[in-house]
Amino acid sequence: MEESFKPSPNMLRLYYTYTSLAVLPLAVLGLVVFWLVSVYRPTLAYYFAVCFFVPLVIAACFVLYWAPKYYQSVNYRLTDEEVIVERGVWWRMKHTVPYSRVMSVDTVQGPISRRFGLATVDVYTAGYTGVAGGSGGPGARRAEASIIHVSHFTETRETILGMVRGRSLFAARPGDVGAEIIAELRKIREALKS
Repeated sequence: MEESFKPSPNMLRLYYTYTSLAVLPLAVLGLVVFWLVSVYRPTLAYYFAVCFFVPLVIAACFVLYWAPKYYQSVNYRLTDEEVIVERGVWWRMKHTVPYSRVMSVDTVQGPISRRFGLATVDVYTAGYTGVAGGSGGPGARRAEASIIHVSHFTETRETILGMVRGRSLFAARPGDVGAEIIAELRKIREALKS
């Protein structure tokens, strides 16, 4: 079994919504301040407009440029043995998590994501704390692999949990050197018993 999929196309709408929620209040605030500056210090109004609105427009245009490229870069694969997450526009990242190492699988869904029918499936392994460290409190522990902005998050979570169930933690995979060593040790143990 190998299932390959991408985030929901609604991911782009979600990113554009986040951008508008950040840019629109700043633009309104900028217009109010611009009006005040133009009334009380008209000579500074032009400089304020350039210094405030140009970076704001550049940031919004950057998100409009970057979001589709990021969407195209994200790819998820569920194989017989592992979860593989690939993403990145400029810096490509590939996270591979064997099912035998998985400790928990969580779904995270914020209010705006819920509106678009999206959620993130986080895959955690034993002892993995990521950048935040182990003492950062609830939500501070980062997942080793995050399947972000998918619409079929419940099915994805259940598929991963189905692959994890029945596997012993840190089990050696067939063909691993560890599996061969364990088999040889069992033979030695049986030979010593007889």
